[in-house]
Amino acid sequence: MALKRHWYHILLALAEGPTHGAEIRRRAARHTNGTLELYPAMLYGSLEDLLERGWIEEVAEGTGRPPEASERSRYLALTPAGRETLAASTADYEQVARIARSLLAGEASS
Repeated sequence: MALKRHWYHILLALAEGPTHGAEIRRRAARHTNGTLELYPAMLYGSLEDLLERGWIEEVAEGTGRPPEASERSRYLALTPAGRETLAASTADYEQVARIARSLLAGEASS
């Protein structure tokens, strides 16, 4: 199951560990060498979608919340279902990348 690109990178960011929205944005930018900008409206709308699907969850205080996170910040974590979804989508992307490399190598030898 291939995910929307920004959903994939949100889940990937949370695979590093629980965090808040601003850090999700930073992690996604780092993972994509700055090619993905998670604008606040897109990020927070996507977080709601991912929460509804059960792929992420809000975590309570005392779960490793960093001191720089404000009390207003929602602190989010990947659920087991979210980890499975991320793994399945990663496998899909790996297969597509293998096919693309094979096709491109064939073009180069023509």
